[in-house]
Amino acid sequence: MNRPRLFLLVAYVLLIFFASSRPYLRSPGPDFPLKDKVAHTTEYAILGLLLYRGIRFSASRSRWVTVFFLLAVGLSIAALDELFQGYIPGRQTDFFDWVADGVGLSLTIGIAVFRARISATKFTPRVG
Repeated sequence: MNRPRLFLLVAYVLLIFFASSRPYLRSPGPDFPLKDKVAHTTEYAILGLLLYRGIRFSASRSRWVTVFFLLAVGLSIAALDELFQGYIPGRQTDFFDWVADGVGLSLTIGIAVFRARISATKFTPRVG
């Protein structure tokens, strides 16, 4: 693990919980349908990237094990965040917000793994 990247990951998780602790918080900008879900997807897409960059693949783990691990960590953070919001005035726990969080995590982690795989095949010398 890279310490600066891990620090950035922890700082971002703390920022998520700080924002969740704000009573009656609304997303900035113009209103449109599903604005809240887009905000959740974006917020957790960033978390997915930071998780991927902060926790590197190792030779002892397969890519799929790492992907599922990153998703489990991200979805656990999202679940705790949603539960935490239920105790804040003007906020509520919403299952569909958690689903939007998972979509953001899945998209970013999936793209990152796909890009890493493409990069690995470009630079792998061919034998034969």
